[in-house]
Amino acid sequence: MSEMNKQTITNEDTVHTLFFSSVTNSTNGFWETLCTEINSTLKNLSKGYIWHRDEFKVCLPIMNGDNSGMPMHLIATTCFGDNIEDEWFIIYVILELSKKYPHLIIQITDNDGDFLLIEAADYLPSWANPENTENRVFISNNAIHLIPPDLASLKNKLGIIDALQLIVKCSEQTKVLPEIQTAILNRIGQYPEKITENMHRVIVHLPLDIAAILTIQPSLIAPIVTTYCNHDIIDLKACRNIEFTDYAYVEVNFTKCLYAMLIHSKLIRSGSNKISAQDKKKELGLKITYGYQMLMKTLIKDIFSTKEFKKFKNNLKQVGYFRNNIEDSKEYNILLENAKKYFVDMECPISTYVANNVSKIMATDEFLECKATLKVQNATDKGLTEDRDDWLSIQPDQLNEMLDNRYGNNMKFHNDELVTPETVTSKLADFLKQSSDFEGVDTKNNNDSDDETIDFDANQFVDCLQKMMNLVSGDVNSSMDLDSESENDAFDDDLDEELATKLNCYEQKRNDKSKVMFNLTQSIKEEGLSGPSSNLLSSIGINKTDLLDSDDD
Repeated sequence: MSEMNKQTITNEDTVHTLFFSSVTNSTNGFWETLCTEINSTLKNLSKGYIWHRDEFKVCLPIMNGDNSGMPMHLIATTCFGDNIEDEWFIIYVILELSKKYPHLIIQITDNDGDFLLIEAADYLPSWANPENTENRVFISNNAIHLIPPDLASLKNKLGIIDALQLIVKCSEQTKVLPEIQTAILNRIGQYPEKITENMHRVIVHLPLDIAAILTIQPSLIAPIVTTYCNHDIIDLKACRNIEFTDYAYVEVNFTKCLYAMLIHSKLIRSGSNKISAQDKKKELGLKITYGYQMLMKTLIKDIFSTKEFKKFKNNLKQVGYFRNNIEDSKEYNILLENAKKYFVDMECPISTYVANNVSKIMATDEFLECKATLKVQNATDKGLTEDRDDWLSIQPDQLNEMLDNRYGNNMKFHNDELVTPETVTSKLADFLKQSSDFEGVDTKNNNDSDDETIDFDANQFVDCLQKMMNLVSGDVNSSMDLDSESENDAFDDDLDEELATKLNCYEQKRNDKSKVMFNLTQSIKEEGLSGPSSNLLSSIGINKTDLLDSDDD
């Protein structure tokens, strides 16, 4: 697995969080104490939660107190990898922190920007867009805040200090609409109950060492699984000579995301480890064992002798972190210790960080006691329980329901409206006439234009009305001359001809619409579960089941 920093990641799976405070004249001691308290609260709030990659942890920034114009603050940079649920669990935790610490003003973004606004895009005011919401979105006192233009003009970029002052002074004006808050809360879900819902318990056949480690610290299953699922050819070298003699059956807790990743990953085959394809417990155990071996090959006794730390230290020197202090002086050593602590928490490669933690666990008496207990009690899988994994399979109808619940179903057909060739082609024609840009098709009604004009000739209208009245009543004026009668006959002939033409056109259009409908249904039959025809029809609110019966007739 490629070496990546523990938290400072530049990919698109990272959450960046800043913690500011409305407490004035706060000292370094205040922030150190606050950092310790917040991390203690985080431990309690996330008890039993398995982080997919990085644990959400707060620390003092390494360059705190410089002249960058930023006020004093705490930071957290968390890579959530393949499990986006971590991102929303962080929002839940932050909202809980804001309840406990009302003076906190928290700014959170990911590599997409203000993702809270993205989630509530359907309810945002018209002025809000990704280009002008920088330093305008915050969390404070269990509420989402959005600084509107009437408090700070959109013409100039809003500085962070000015933004924080507005949140403090005008908190009621900056609170978002209830619809926005509700949309975000609905996306978060019901935590902490949701922690249990997202877990999956499995019985696995493991070497005693690994079984004891996962019993003592269940969260280590995440780096082991991700290491195995992301391995390369070089990592395979660590799996050649695996020597474990004692095994035990143990219940292992996964997140559903981790379990799905592991169960669908290909097993590394070797001559010394041949197992039945039907023995899921041993197959999963072998995958975990391989992941563990790959992870432990990165074990380094002294993290601060690694090339990563040396590079980190040189970067600090270049930006003036050590303030020209002589190396090994008292002030230099204090700054160096702070830098080491920051490196371990935020910059250390994840595999090295985890491998060293595992090494520390194995050196404890608790590990030896746990290992002995497992050897006696768990020689078989009797008495152990695991969860059903039928949630891994999902039917197309279930998927459609999930997508409708998640993104909404903008139905353009009414419940009592028949699905006919005429209605389908009409709806499709309207859909194709709509304008679109990078944000998608504009479904708003653009027909109510105020600049549309109607040409009206009053004399021609009266003349036509008079002729129609004469035809309907059959009352021909006795004084009507031959020219008038000829004119009426000609008018009747024109009317009949026009009517015949209209009927022919209508029949032709009806045939054309039937052909369109026939082509669509044939395409749906041939494309299987989904395809371009199904997608096109879904854009106007029609499911394939509305057109085809069980016999595809």
